[in-house]
Amino acid sequence: MNFRHGSLRIVGVYALFAVLWILFSDAVLGFFVDDVSLLNVLQTYKGLAFVVTTTVLLYGLILSHFRSLQHIQSQLKEQKQRLEYVIQGAGLGYWDYDCVTKEHFVNETWLSMLGLTRENLKGEVEDWLSLLHPEDKTLAQEAIAKAMVGFASYVVEFRMRHRDGRWVWIESSGAVVKRDEKTGEPLRLAGTHKDISERKEAQEAITFLAHYDPLTKLPNRIRLKDELAKPFYTKKVALLFLDLDHFQRVNDVHGHSFGDKLIEAVAARFRDFAQDVGFLARMGADEFVMITSDTDHAYAHGIAWLESLRTPFRVEGRVIHVKASVGVSLFPSDAKSTEELFRNADTALHEAKNLGKNQVALYAKALTEHIINMDTLDKELQEALESDAFVLHYQPQFDLSDLSVVGAEVLVRWQHPTRGLLSPYAFIPRAEESGFIVPLGWWIIEESLKQLALWQETGAFKGTLAINISTLQIEEESFVSAMQALCKHEKIAPSCIELEVTESFVMKNTQESISKLLALKKAGFKLSVDDFGTGYSSLSYLKQLPIDKLKIDRSFVKDTPRSEEDCAIVKAIIALAKNLHLEVLGEGVETPEQSLFLKKEGCHLVQGYLYAKPMPPEQLVALKQNN
Repeated sequence: MNFRHGSLRIVGVYALFAVLWILFSDAVLGFFVDDVSLLNVLQTYKGLAFVVTTTVLLYGLILSHFRSLQHIQSQLKEQKQRLEYVIQGAGLGYWDYDCVTKEHFVNETWLSMLGLTRENLKGEVEDWLSLLHPEDKTLAQEAIAKAMVGFASYVVEFRMRHRDGRWVWIESSGAVVKRDEKTGEPLRLAGTHKDISERKEAQEAITFLAHYDPLTKLPNRIRLKDELAKPFYTKKVALLFLDLDHFQRVNDVHGHSFGDKLIEAVAARFRDFAQDVGFLARMGADEFVMITSDTDHAYAHGIAWLESLRTPFRVEGRVIHVKASVGVSLFPSDAKSTEELFRNADTALHEAKNLGKNQVALYAKALTEHIINMDTLDKELQEALESDAFVLHYQPQFDLSDLSVVGAEVLVRWQHPTRGLLSPYAFIPRAEESGFIVPLGWWIIEESLKQLALWQETGAFKGTLAINISTLQIEEESFVSAMQALCKHEKIAPSCIELEVTESFVMKNTQESISKLLALKKAGFKLSVDDFGTGYSSLSYLKQLPIDKLKIDRSFVKDTPRSEEDCAIVKAIIALAKNLHLEVLGEGVETPEQSLFLKKEGCHLVQGYLYAKPMPPEQLVALKQNN
């Protein structure tokens, strides 16, 4: 209740009563009393009655007013306590600043946030201003200044020094709670402080995880993109993309936990190396990127980066040798955007891998052209399979003793719409690299078996059909059962099929290879090793392989009998085959001299242009009949 209004009410009631008493009390006495002496006596009593009555009236009015004030004060005290409970429960520090006296009051929670006691503060505003972080003091003062000029409250975050020396993040809110009614000048400010250090730490942790690799603490891909977007890199920059060679083997042999520790050690060494070179980031797994403005020495930096790995690492007591490959791309000479720069560095990295690893490769436009050509070829191969553009030719195989046709090797051709009929050398290497060889290989097998079934039904051809099997295809878990199912469907005995595998398949995973070949042999298929002599077969494993035939590669046959070295190799292979009780076939026979040499040395079978080129199925039937 307004004190002025309360006072006026009391005075008004008193004045009204007094006026009415004066105006009407004498008239009432005069009306009832005629005796003057009695009237005088009664007027004396009337005066006393007025005093008593007004006293009681004033007492009642004042008592009512004070009771009302007491009720209001009680409510205010209750509200104040409730507010204090809310502030305390919310962990808020309360502060109050008197703009006139310059005194600054704070509650216990405010003090506890900073590890202070009241003895540590004098109660002046300079005390708490001195606790503000130097970088945040201006921000806090400007927020308060705006609130004092305007009428809006403020919320601002800043750091304050704890008594133990650390910095505490504070969320401060405040407003002017009292102003001069005439001038509008602020007289008093109040607000709260909240300790948000944990929230800030969580935000910093989230920000760190978003921009840094948690394992190595290096910048990640997102942070790298931000770095590349800086105006500094609108001039010149080199991007070096590094990938550790054969790192997957480390995880396979020692486990991923060991691999993580090795990556940490590698990253620590890279961090030391990059300090004087440029910005380093981890892209993920075993890939790292470094950017530098020293484009003139980018290749040298790549070499030095690889050299930093020369000293082996020691992890969990094990000594590990690590090597890597690096691709380098330059901006703006190689690329016009950061995306293109990164893509070109990745292309150069793959070139370094293709060159034998542990090398640095600079990006060249021809690399991109090669990739585009390979992408185009991949699409064309898929379209060719879908449109039946592949055809099968068959190269006869002859028995040297009587030159009878005893079998044929299946060879795929591509009837290209613009380039004509293409040999396997034009597309099989890319099919192997891209994995397209698997669907193409199954198409070759299915079409070959259909053709063989037709020949056997008509009696046109009864020899063995040799089919080349890619490593990717034979490694499929269901390969043996799928071959059996196809033979059963076409009503062909597996013994009529000779599956040709390469030395690389045999030596890649020796025990698994032997197991897979044993399963095929048990199923009834014949087996041969194609292009024998070009790989690195171990004789100890060769004797364990359930194979039927060795095929001498054409590279050894073509210079016989002129080359003594090639003659020696061919003789050794034939002798080896005899001792292992295997058939031996010479590939690429093109001259009578080559044929006579092979026959003299005891080679059983031959194939080559001297006898017959690869041909369509109908020509093979005619050759067989004439033969």
